[in-house]
Amino acid sequence: MKGKLPTYRKSFFMSPERKDGLQLEMFYEDGCVYTDFFIHDRFEGYVDVVHGGMTFGVLDTIIWSVIFVETKKIAMTKKVEMEFFKPILCNTHYKALGKVISVEGRDIRAEAWIEDVDGEIYARVDALFREAKGIDLKVLMDRFDFSPISPEIRDFYMSIAEQG
Repeated sequence: MKGKLPTYRKSFFMSPERKDGLQLEMFYEDGCVYTDFFIHDRFEGYVDVVHGGMTFGVLDTIIWSVIFVETKKIAMTKKVEMEFFKPILCNTHYKALGKVISVEGRDIRAEAWIEDVDGEIYARVDALFREAKGIDLKVLMDRFDFSPISPEIRDFYMSIAEQG
């Protein structure tokens, strides 16, 4: 399976309906979720530099998405270690990528990073997520926008809802 992933309609980071947000488009391929992105200077934390909270939010969203696709589980951030190697500049194109490292019971370890067009890494997060309990997957699926998504990916998501 590969291709564009659905967006969560209320997500600040993903939803095309949120004009105040980043409107990230997530893609899945070979065990990895990624997005090509550009952050406007309205999210500046220092002169021409993206605020670190925005950087973390992009990576956290990537990790949630790759965990969902790879494990078919809803998981929440439990613990993170974030490293900033170089400033992420406003109005510059980057790529964020993430993958699952391991699953042990309800604990899921994953990593995500931001790189430039040459593959140089600017920021990286190692994360521990915990599988959530009591989430109604059918309600969650109703909040996703599947309109621009391939039938294969839509069916994959719906199969997860049916299992829950």
